[in-house]
Order: sequence, then C-alpha cells, then structure tokens
Amino acid sequence: MAEDMQQVVALLTRAAEQGNTQAQFRLGVMYANADEVALDYIEAARWLGRAAAQGLAEAQSLMGWLCANGYGVPQDDAEAGRWYLRAAEAGRARDQYTVGAMYRWGRYGVAADPVRMLDGYQRSAQQQFGPAQLALGQLLMKDEYGIEKDYVLAYQWLSLAVVNGAENAGQVLESLTREMSPEQLAEAQRAMLSDAAPDATGPSTGGMGHAL
Repeated sequence: MAEDMQQVVALLTRAAEQGNTQAQFRLGVMYANADEVALDYIEAARWLGRAAAQGLAEAQSLMGWLCANGYGVPQDDAEAGRWYLRAAEAGRARDQYTVGAMYRWGRYGVAADPVRMLDGYQRSAQQQFGPAQLALGQLLMKDEYGIEKDYVLAYQWLSLAVVNGAENAGQVLESLTREMSPEQLAEAQRAMLSDAAPDATGPSTGGMGHAL
C-alpha cells in the first residue's frame, strides 16, 4: 500500500508540475492534511497557490485560510481577503458567507460596509448555506446596520437555516417565535408554505433589498 501511495503522489506531482489544476489542488490538500504524506504547509501553499492562480475557486478559498493563519506563507490579512473575495466571486457559498462577515466586521483588509455585508450573506443564503441564512435571520431580528427589523422574514431565513443544519439555528428560531405575535407567526408560516414556496433561491428577499 505504501508503494502504491508513493506512485500516486509521484503521478500527481508530475501532473501538477505540468499545470494540471486538479492535481495541484489534490497535492496541496494532501500536504495540508498530512494525508499519505508528511505535513508540510509550505508545499501545501506552493501547490494550492498554483491552482488558485489558475482560477480554481476551492484552492483560492484554502489560500485565504493559509494566509489568514500564516501556514506555509507569511500571515497576511489583506492577502487572505483577496483570496476569499476571488473564491466568492466564483460562486462558492462558504466564501460568500466569509466575505459577508469580512464586511460586517471590517476584517481581512476591507472596511466595514453593511451593503456589501448583506450582499455576501444573501448570495450565500440563496445557495442554501445554513450559516448565512442564520446570519440573515439574526440581522432581521434587530435594528442594526440600517436593516429594518422584520420578524416574518427572519422566521423564513431561520427556518431554512435549521433545515440546512446551521448550528444553534433551532434555538434562535425558538427565541424569535416567543417574540412574535400570533399574527406574525401565522403570516410567516403561510409564507413558508407559499412563497412563494421557498424555491431554490430561498425566501423572497424583497424586504431586505431596500432595508439599507
């Protein structure tokens, strides 16, 4: 088995050196996880960096993580942010959520920006990424960032966050339900059934579009 894995690594390395992005990505992940090779963040960053430079979004996301933590490369928040932004632009829901958080808190080389925060969260939530749906639901429970409180829409996003496995979404939804009037709860439940039945893009975000 050990010899077989050595052959696999050799084949991957050859393909990676010839510019194959998937081979570069696979090698980078193997070195980052000590998967059948010795842990080596420098090698991980080398191969992931090559794949990321060729536009592979998964590699761009991991390069953001490496730069944020200083693994295999100098720690650099701004460089991490640039990689996360590129991965988000490629459509990765997890990175769109990360970008939303970046603009929420003003991290990784960007200034706080509620409009861009909301855009990142919405793009991610519409791809059914539970943590982004949870973030939107929590934002709609408060009067912050210029976002108007909307318990009905918050209920919709939190319900989807529960379905999509976001940690603590159930507790947040229970807390919200206790705050809602019977009329609001009935309206929210009707919306979940109809909405325009949430389709693949989730509940209607019309109420958020003009919230800022």
